[in-house]
Amino acid sequence: MALTGAYSTLNGDGDMNRGPGNILFGSIRGGEAHKGSVNGDQPQMIEIQKFAVNAGNSSVTNNFIFYYDAVYRTNLVLANLPNVEGLTDAQKTQIAAEARFLRGHYHFLLKILFGNIPYIDETNIGDPRVPNTDESGNFVDAWPSIAADFKFAADNLAPTNTDLGRVNKWAAMAYLGKTYLYMGNFGDDSNYTLAKTAFDDVIANGVTNKGVKYDLNADYHANFNNLTENGPEAVFAVQHSVNDGSTGNAANASRDLQYISPQSGGGPGDNRGYGFFYPSQWFVNHFRVDANGLPILDDAARNAAKIKSDDGIAAGDPFTPDAGLIDPRLDWSVARRGIPFLDYGLMPGSTWVRSQADAGPYISHKFFTSKASNGLAASSPFNNLNINVIRFADVLLMAAEVEARIGSLTTAQGYVNRVRRRMTVNTTSKENWVQKLDGSGPAANYRIAEYPVGAPQFSSKANALKAIFFERTLELGLEGFRAYDAVRFGAEDGVTDLAELNGYIAYESSLKGYLSGGVYTRVPDAIMPIPQQAIDNSFKDGKYTLTQNPDY
Repeated sequence: MALTGAYSTLNGDGDMNRGPGNILFGSIRGGEAHKGSVNGDQPQMIEIQKFAVNAGNSSVTNNFIFYYDAVYRTNLVLANLPNVEGLTDAQKTQIAAEARFLRGHYHFLLKILFGNIPYIDETNIGDPRVPNTDESGNFVDAWPSIAADFKFAADNLAPTNTDLGRVNKWAAMAYLGKTYLYMGNFGDDSNYTLAKTAFDDVIANGVTNKGVKYDLNADYHANFNNLTENGPEAVFAVQHSVNDGSTGNAANASRDLQYISPQSGGGPGDNRGYGFFYPSQWFVNHFRVDANGLPILDDAARNAAKIKSDDGIAAGDPFTPDAGLIDPRLDWSVARRGIPFLDYGLMPGSTWVRSQADAGPYISHKFFTSKASNGLAASSPFNNLNINVIRFADVLLMAAEVEARIGSLTTAQGYVNRVRRRMTVNTTSKENWVQKLDGSGPAANYRIAEYPVGAPQFSSKANALKAIFFERTLELGLEGFRAYDAVRFGAEDGVTDLAELNGYIAYESSLKGYLSGGVYTRVPDAIMPIPQQAIDNSFKDGKYTLTQNPDY
């Protein structure tokens, strides 16, 4: 029961500040989306968007408290497990491995957001005031302890499980590889070799809890369809259900804030929700492709060829969607006017948007359920769609990054092309290229291709990493990775975070004035401040055990 309690915090308890989708700190902070709603609602989130955060920010504080509470739950399991009677040694090892996986996961989320965190294990359960510095005042590194948790889990978890929501050996191995990748980004490059070993194993041998070999789903949207969940692409997914007697506690509650606002004219969500989390024009422009169906990697050229929107156009006024070449993943990621939206008909424009003036004309597409699926809760905007924390496409792109960093550019290109190839086939499938309502063909001028042999995008390590970073935006957009990707790529090359995050602010502030004045500086903005409330509560033996992050 305690282990179930540790699992239950995976869904974030219905808040944009936390949860498996990393909405606020991953996607919104990364430029993929606006906060949404209206500008006076949740102003502390705008501080995060503009990189103007202080240690009293309530969203920052809530995230810190929530995930250390989650860590505490895992430590309750581990502290009490040795005293439990009636379990075999094998059962105890399985429970310990699951708990350590979850502890690694929760610490991982804290580490990538706050940087200099204390790692708290079961020996500190009675007093969590663990310092984040050593006796010399240097920040301690939590990465080795996080890696050790995932290593124990990978070594001891069963490869399959009849409970699909439980973690297995291969999810742990994938997360271990991800941890080594981050350790390489922020420290010793030798960790890339360890990451490669883990990813190679997962790609070659990994299976789902059902025993199905990991692979890409044939259809992209199958990753975001509640009728096709837990398929071959699901490496680690947070499970959700509705109308099950749990009063919403088992639902995908962290997405409720994005649903269509009560003032709207109908559509998905049955007029329930608050209209948060609206994709940015800057993000949408990334899906413009060249005549060969390849991404336009140059920022200026891409933004000059911006994708047409209905921003500022009333729903009753004429509008024709963009006719240019577009990566087909756009319309499974973003709902835009004139394009079919699941089985709700054409997205009509401003009547489905709470405030175009504040947040733009788009709504997120990936995390809605269709009418036919009966995935919406009976009396709330919650739904039963699982959220993937790690899916196989992410594994392939992380593996591509590792290969590029160690100099294997051909292998890196092969992994990227494997991800892109999915979208070039089955083009008549409604789950791959969005189709017109009458079934007469694609809903937009879609084009996508693999990178050819000898492509300049993979002619050097720097070029390959730029292409891989961009592919992560296209494939994993709005899934909560982009801010963290920009920061870790920037930690390695000294450029990516500064260019990407300031580029977003510069472009989007010309469209939405509330972002004006925002500036990203690596120190302090790469990480959030340790909440002042946590520092105040860390007082012990005449001093504070927590030290604030630099420049906060």
